[in-house]
Amino acid sequence: MKLPEAFNLEAWTEQHLPTSLGAIGNREVFKNSDFIFQVIKGPNARNDFHIDPWDEIFYQLHGHIFLDTLEDGKVIRHRIDEGELFHLPKNVFHSPRRPPGSVGVVIERPRKQGEEDGIAWFCEKCGHMLHSVYFWCEDIETNLKRYVQEFNADEHLRTCKKCGTVLPDPTTVPQWAGDDWK
Repeated sequence: MKLPEAFNLEAWTEQHLPTSLGAIGNREVFKNSDFIFQVIKGPNARNDFHIDPWDEIFYQLHGHIFLDTLEDGKVIRHRIDEGELFHLPKNVFHSPRRPPGSVGVVIERPRKQGEEDGIAWFCEKCGHMLHSVYFWCEDIETNLKRYVQEFNADEHLRTCKKCGTVLPDPTTVPQWAGDDWK
């Protein structure tokens, strides 16, 4: 068996991910591997919280990101700067918020049949869970994106049953206006 040659990740990224893919956009570098090694380029537009049945490792190549986590019922914002690593333990709701120009790597484990990922949305006013979906994530590039798009397209799902607040579709409102993201 001939092993592949080493390659430049920055050149790979420019070839396979020349621009941000929008709301949720990632590209797997090594398909069908024993791990998921993906590159993600900002900006993105998200308000969902993902929960993974396995740990995730975030490494920030360019710029910074914010990783919002849900801890004891409160949203905690973690800033991951260029060159920094962040280990996210399994089963923690999290929402990566990627500003323009940011490029990061996320490493995680492929899911086996029966291991479910989840996505949940919470009211920005009262914190009530609006909706959640659990699913087998067979393809990290498409599965999550599909459920997020379905939720964003349904105002009924985005409306809080407790207080009536409508969670906006993040793809329709400016995510990175002003200086609060720098």
